[in-house]
Amino acid sequence: MKNSPETVDIKKTYLAISLMLLAILCVDSYMVVIKFLGNDYSIIQLTVFRNVSAVIPLVLLLFFTKEYFTIFKEVDQKFIILSFIRGICFLAMNVFIFISVVNLQFATAMTLTFSSPFFIVILSIVLLGDRVGIYRWSAVIIGFLGVVMIMRPTSDIFNFYSIFPILTAIAWAASVVVLKFIHKKHTTAKIQLYTLIFNVIGGFILFFLTTDHVPIASTNDFLLMTMTGILGGTAAILFIYSYRLISASKIASFEYLGIPSSFILGWIFFNEAPWDQLFPGVLVIILAGMIIIWRDNVKQKAIKGNKKFY
Repeated sequence: MKNSPETVDIKKTYLAISLMLLAILCVDSYMVVIKFLGNDYSIIQLTVFRNVSAVIPLVLLLFFTKEYFTIFKEVDQKFIILSFIRGICFLAMNVFIFISVVNLQFATAMTLTFSSPFFIVILSIVLLGDRVGIYRWSAVIIGFLGVVMIMRPTSDIFNFYSIFPILTAIAWAASVVVLKFIHKKHTTAKIQLYTLIFNVIGGFILFFLTTDHVPIASTNDFLLMTMTGILGGTAAILFIYSYRLISASKIASFEYLGIPSSFILGWIFFNEAPWDQLFPGVLVIILAGMIIIWRDNVKQKAIKGNKKFY
């Protein structure tokens, strides 16, 4: 018996959400390591090491998919350009988020990056031509209000580093939307490889243009830096799979499920409890995401209802 289109769509949605959760857990975990190492090593140094080490999960993926040689075939100019843009977006995102977690409280930095779904919606409208109604626009506006409530630009809590999580969210949103322009004939491994190539090249250029880099102090630090690349590279692969299964504007809202883990990790490892700063803004951000999810479900049911009617 063949599965109905509705059943297949539900399976894809659940798989996309599961991959998203695993990716977020990987990101939160290696961000904890970055915060520990951030006082001893430069941001660019950590960025380069993270990106080079991300080759490890990519190589494992290539062995699993057996794309040893096909990964270098059918590489056209459009794909190279899009990979270049994604590589630069990821490089910027790495630098911005590392600056954020090193200089801000962990939960605050990670929570502010969850403004990315709103930037994904906006860029989807501008670049993908997505049609967005009043509900989704309302969600975008509400979400930005939540971000402003956390940042508190007019208070003593606000500082220069509060801008970097927002820049992280913009860079991440751009990389997600660019992914939609890449033809589906290109596999996840191929996308990750070429994105990583430009990411690493850009990182090395920044490394040679900047200073304050220091030798790795111990084997333990070396292993921790390697772990950031393994976790980060794994997260990138999982995110690609997730965002290619269902629409970007729909799956992006589930990134909010990473907020509780940011709270817990910040409390466990850094004894942080920034409740006064994060609330009620974090609840407003989650509410905005739930509006997007609710509206997508309503539209999907309406489309299915019309198909059954005809």
